[in-house]
Amino acid sequence: MELHFHHLGMACRNIAAELPELATTGYRPEGPIFEDPIQQVRIQFVSGGGPRLELIEPASPQSPVAGVLKRGSKFYHLAYEVGRFDDAIAHFRERQYLPVSSPAPAVAFDMRRIVFLASATLTLIELIEAGS
Repeated sequence: MELHFHHLGMACRNIAAELPELATTGYRPEGPIFEDPIQQVRIQFVSGGGPRLELIEPASPQSPVAGVLKRGSKFYHLAYEVGRFDDAIAHFRERQYLPVSSPAPAVAFDMRRIVFLASATLTLIELIEAGS
């Protein structure tokens, strides 16, 4: 199974407040901030000073990212694009990663499916269905 690193997820209370700080280390927005009502988040991808980052701001108090921020976390998931999405989920499940979300379409990836899985040590992996 081939995994292709895509981004490191970073929880933010306010994306606009993070951008000037990240610019100090060479990061620049890849496009506009957009909202994903399915995931209940606002998202901004940035690149330049290191690995691509996905800045994720809660769009509602029920957003899963709100809980991440309440725990004081910031960097919280590694994301990989995979060609065989269902096989990749099975691969991680065989290694005791448990799904923390159901596969769902994501605005950030042109409605391709994503899923989050967590290991026993709380490593959170996002799998992104590869485009055709």
